[in-house]
Amino acid sequence: MPVPVRLHRSPAVRVSIAVLAFASAAVMCFASRPAHAANVSCGDTITTDTKLHQDLVNCPKVGILVGADNVTLDLNGHTIDGDGTPDSGCDPNTDFCDIGVAFEGRRGVTVKHGSVRDFEAGVVTFKARRARLLRVSTQRNHLSGFALASSDRILVRNSSGDRTTDPEGNGLGIFFCSHIRVLHSSFRGNLHAGIKPVGSTNGLIKGNVLARNGDEGMLVEDGDRFRVKHNRFVHNGGGITLGPGSGNVIKRNRLSRVGDGIRIEKGHDNLVARNVVVHARHAGIRLGIKHPLLGGAHNVVRRNVVKDSRVDGYLVGKKERHSLLIGNVATGAGDDGFDIESRLTTLTSNRALRNGDLGVSTVRGVNDGGGNIARQNGDPRECTNIVCN
Repeated sequence: MPVPVRLHRSPAVRVSIAVLAFASAAVMCFASRPAHAANVSCGDTITTDTKLHQDLVNCPKVGILVGADNVTLDLNGHTIDGDGTPDSGCDPNTDFCDIGVAFEGRRGVTVKHGSVRDFEAGVVTFKARRARLLRVSTQRNHLSGFALASSDRILVRNSSGDRTTDPEGNGLGIFFCSHIRVLHSSFRGNLHAGIKPVGSTNGLIKGNVLARNGDEGMLVEDGDRFRVKHNRFVHNGGGITLGPGSGNVIKRNRLSRVGDGIRIEKGHDNLVARNVVVHARHAGIRLGIKHPLLGGAHNVVRRNVVKDSRVDGYLVGKKERHSLLIGNVATGAGDDGFDIESRLTTLTSNRALRNGDLGVSTVRGVNDGGGNIARQNGDPRECTNIVCN
């Protein structure tokens, strides 16, 4: 039985514009005095490898700017701390405003081993290439812990983006980027999303923990060819939402106590495989939503396990076209194990066991690929419009 779903499109537009405004600094933003490694102050620009030897506290505007290629900023376990108040006198069209660490148009920059907090955005890259953010912790920033904009081949590893304070704040925002890798990091307690790619391609999101984010653990908008693998999603408003996006692989993730576990609102040729979804508050895995324009095509849902969803285990919306569900398991759903509203769906070798209503509920004309099993479900018919063993 479908439930209403709130779309997420408009927040992405506002947040991405805001972050790009931060990052659209002109060259003049690097005109502040150069810093020496042993004597770094709030607002300095570094052009050589630099190691902090003390915290920078209550920075009123920016923390540190990186003004050269192939520079390493070693926070050395220290904190760059903002004053928690937006810089009202700063023009984001000509300067970086209220950002902890930022660099524009640079290659080979590394930022490592420390924390950034209480800014509008913690760490910002703009038109950067081959940068590395390693063991960097961001907390209590307003809009973004990390904001990567128009950048390519950025690595975020063993880092965290926690507790942004704006209702549309993200632990990690990825805006119009390519080949971003986010590995073994955590994103917790953000009011909007843990990770939010917008208009980006060819990303790898692997081995991360996303917990207690208000809207979504991961919200991908206009994202193609992302690989989302081996992540853990716990107690988020939603798990993984993709809309639209094509050619993405969502594989071997574990999701528990989320709204919809995995939801593809719109897109084609996506693969959802070998995920485990437990205690979803709505559907465990969902293709399409109840909307006249939103649905996908040629998506494959393969060998997933969904347990104890409050509503349906798997839900395929009416606008979904030519998608395949094969080898999946649904157990303990409050309503149907599989609720298929599109007749242009193929079901093959799925199992529905001990669900509250039907094991498999389909509309007439659905493509029966054979081998489906439904047993011990609440409705003695077990399946409708399909043959089940």
